[in-house]
Amino acid sequence: MKSASDCDFIAMLGAVYLHMGVIDMETEELTSSEEILTEALNLLEPKSMEPEIVLILLNVYNNLGILWSNRDKNESEKAKFYLLKAKKLYEDFKCTLQMPIPAEAIFSDSDRNIDSHLMLEKAHTLTLYYLAQIFGVLKQNVKSAIYCHITLKRQLQYCDYDSIDWALNAATLSQFFAEQNGFVQSRHHLAAASTILDKYEQELMSSNEINTELYDSKIETYKHRSADVARCWVKYCLQLLSSSKNRLMVDSEKLDIAITDLTKLSIADHEDINSSDMGNLAFTDIDVSKYEITITEKFLSTFEDARAVFLCCQSWINKAKEYYKLDSLASDYIEIVQDNSQAYSYLAFFEDNDERQCKMHKRRINMLEELLKEVNPTYYIQYCRQLWYELGEVYSEILNIKLEKMNKSMDKPTPHVLNKINSLCEKSIENYERFITSIKNNGKLPEKLDYDVIRPVVTAYCIIARNNMKKITPDKKNQLDNTIKSLESYKIVVDICKKDENAACLMQEEYSLCQEMVNILPIKIKKIETQLINT
Repeated sequence: MKSASDCDFIAMLGAVYLHMGVIDMETEELTSSEEILTEALNLLEPKSMEPEIVLILLNVYNNLGILWSNRDKNESEKAKFYLLKAKKLYEDFKCTLQMPIPAEAIFSDSDRNIDSHLMLEKAHTLTLYYLAQIFGVLKQNVKSAIYCHITLKRQLQYCDYDSIDWALNAATLSQFFAEQNGFVQSRHHLAAASTILDKYEQELMSSNEINTELYDSKIETYKHRSADVARCWVKYCLQLLSSSKNRLMVDSEKLDIAITDLTKLSIADHEDINSSDMGNLAFTDIDVSKYEITITEKFLSTFEDARAVFLCCQSWINKAKEYYKLDSLASDYIEIVQDNSQAYSYLAFFEDNDERQCKMHKRRINMLEELLKEVNPTYYIQYCRQLWYELGEVYSEILNIKLEKMNKSMDKPTPHVLNKINSLCEKSIENYERFITSIKNNGKLPEKLDYDVIRPVVTAYCIIARNNMKKITPDKKNQLDNTIKSLESYKIVVDICKKDENAACLMQEEYSLCQEMVNILPIKIKKIETQLINT
C-alpha cells in the first residue's frame, strides 16, 4: 500500500472516530466521547501536517475543547490545552503553504481542493471562538475579548456570519471595552454592529419574502435586536459620562495621561496572545464612520462635551423605546427609564449653574414618579425598590444644592425657601422609608439582612437621620421631634451592625459615625427639653 493510501486510510478512520465522538457528546455520553476522540487523536497526531489529516485533527482538537469545557468549570484548563493545540496546528500548517484535503474528498475521491481553504479557515475561526469562551470562564477577560474580536473579524472576512448574531456579539463586546475605558474600541464595535444591522435591513427590504410569515418574523427579530443595540449605545454614553466624571474628581495632574484607546496599552507576548493582537482591534472590511462620527471616544471635560454625549444618549433611548413598551416589556422599559435618569444625573455634574442642576434633577423626579404610578409593586418589587431609593437620592441632591445656596447667601432665607427645604427633606425621607418598608417582613427588618441590601438599607437610614436634622424650624417642639427621629435612625444602624458582622465590616465608616451620633444626640435632646421646660 502506498504512503498516500496509508494517509487516506488514517484520515478516513480518523473522520469516523471524530463523528462517533461528536454523536456521543451530543447524546451526553461524555466518557465514551472522550475515549473515542482520544483514540482519533492518537491515530492522527503522528501525521498532523499531512493535507489529508489536518482538517480532521483540527476538528478533533476543537471537539475535545468543547467536551472538557462542558464537563466542569474546573476542567477549563484542559479545554484550553486542546484549543491552543488546534491554534498551533493551524499556524504551523499555514506555514507549509499546502492546501488541506477535506475528508469528503477522500471518501468520494472527488476534487481534493474543493472549498478546502475555506474549510480550514472556518475550523480555525471555531477554535478562536471556543478559546474566547474558555478565557471568559477562566476570568482572563482581556484575552477573551481579543479572541471574540478576532472571531468577529474573521467571520466578516469569510462572509460566515448571521447578521443579527454578529451585531449582538459586537455590541456586547463593546460593553467590555467601555468598562475598561477602551472607548475607541467600544465605539468602533458598536458602530460595526449598527452598520451590519443597516445592511441587513436593506437585504430585508429587497427580499422576495415580503408579506410572508417568515419575513414578518425576521422583521420582528430585526426590530428587537436593533433596540438591544440601541441600549448598548446608551450604555456606552453612560459609561463615557461616568468615567469622565470620575476622572475629573481625581488628581487633576493625571488628566493628560488618560488613555481611551486600548491599543496604546502594552501587553507581554506569550503562547496564546501577543501585542499585535492587541493592536488590531478594528474591522477593516466595513466602513463604520457613519456612526463613529456621531459621538466622541475621548474623555469629557466641559458641559458642552457632556451635553453632546447626553443628546446622543437621548436619541438612542428614544430608539430603544420604539420597541420596548411598558405594557408589553415592562422590565426592559423600566431599565431604559432608569438609564435616562442616570444620563440627567451625569449631565447635572457637568453643569455649574445650580438652578439648571435642580431642573435636571427635577426631570429625573418627574420620569421616576410617573413610572412608579404605572408599575405594580406586587409584580415588580425589585424595580420599585430601586426607584424609591433613587428618588430618595434625587430629592437629597436637590436639598443639598438648595442648602448650599442658602448658606452662601448673605440674605435671610424667606419662608418660601425654608418651606422648600423642609419639603425636600420630607420627600427624600418618604421615598427612603418606602424602600425600607419593602425590605421589612410584617413591619420588621429581618434579623439578618441579605448581603446585597446591607449597604442601601444602612445608607437609607443614615440619610433619613441627616435629613431629619436638616429640617429648619424655629419651633422647639418640632426641633425635638426631628432630633428624636434622627436618633432613632442612627440607633437602627447601630443595631443592624451589632447583630451582623458582615454589616459592621461592610459599613465600617457609617457604623462608627452612627455610634458617635447615638452618644451625642441624647445630649442635644436633653438640652432642647430643658429649653422647652424653661419657656
